[in-house]
Amino acid sequence: MQKVIVPLNAFDRVEVLEKGQASFIKLIAQSGAYGLEIRKELFSNQDPSLDSMRQEMEQHQLFTVFSAPIELWQEDHQLNEQDLTIIFQEGKKLGAKWIKVSLGHFDKNLSSVSILHSFLKQHPEIQLFVENDQTLYGGNVTNLKSFFESATEQNVPVKMTFDAGNWYYSRQDVEEALNQLSKYVHYLHLKQVDQENGDLVTVPLQKNIGHSWEKVMNSLPNNLVKALEFPIQPKERTKEYIQMMTESEAFA
Repeated sequence: MQKVIVPLNAFDRVEVLEKGQASFIKLIAQSGAYGLEIRKELFSNQDPSLDSMRQEMEQHQLFTVFSAPIELWQEDHQLNEQDLTIIFQEGKKLGAKWIKVSLGHFDKNLSSVSILHSFLKQHPEIQLFVENDQTLYGGNVTNLKSFFESATEQNVPVKMTFDAGNWYYSRQDVEEALNQLSKYVHYLHLKQVDQENGDLVTVPLQKNIGHSWEKVMNSLPNNLVKALEFPIQPKERTKEYIQMMTESEAFA
């Protein structure tokens, strides 16, 4: 059984902000998802308290990931401990088991992964993930490899979210990213990125037509938790996409 996560940014942004992320919890649960990814950038006045959201997600037995658009390493290459502390506090209130951030400005010679290790020791119940984002530095294969190598050397408990589509935005080679980073990957964000009128656009997944998202998925372990991070419209199609992930032929 595939474990499929539905991030709240897969749905229409205006509707999510108007109705609140909590209003989608039941739909996601009924669609057969393993869990959902709450997005900090989509919090609105329509959302109930974080504790209330946690209770509803627990009621539906949904695994919770908390994604925050912060950079782990600041422009001065130091740990972004202030923002990290805030999102870990919020993540705990949400009952999140995983927290996902971007790499930011990591420099092997200037950034102290030992300080990150000390921070994470204070929060052993939450797993930190670092994702390749769409920036030229946070989505850079060499920078990410350098960070995960340094973290591994010092036994820092951090894992990678591999976003199959973001490499196009950060102008990196997807196959090279897989070759260099696959051993650190424990969470896969699936999206298909195409060119339309000269612009990169994230589009819904289609299987068995040679798209890069399928090549990425089939290059990584089959048991990875997978997130559907592409436009799901209308939202009622969520179940259809989850079933597409769980059908055996999708992994042929």
